[in-house]
Amino acid sequence: MSTDLELVQRRNWRQAIPKEHRQSLDTRINWLYNQRFGTVQTIWSESSDMLDRTAASLIMQAILEKDLDSIEQIYKRLEGGAIADTDVLKRQESQTIRV
Repeated sequence: MSTDLELVQRRNWRQAIPKEHRQSLDTRINWLYNQRFGTVQTIWSESSDMLDRTAASLIMQAILEKDLDSIEQIYKRLEGGAIADTDVLKRQESQTIRV
């Protein structure tokens, strides 16, 4: 039996979205979409930037809650280019079926 210890490299998650990906909420979502879940969780809990936390919340809600509305919104933002938040809200209101 060997008493030698082996050094295990510890992986730290990123705690903030890089500045080059902070132009809008869409660029933040795009960057987070391509990260590991641990990175999304860390940014959600550690970032002081409200838009970083908003984007991370949307990704986490889509994953953890299997929320189809969140998943749809993420795909629309990823595939359709930049969409102003007010336009997204207007689209949702116009698509709402009222009984």
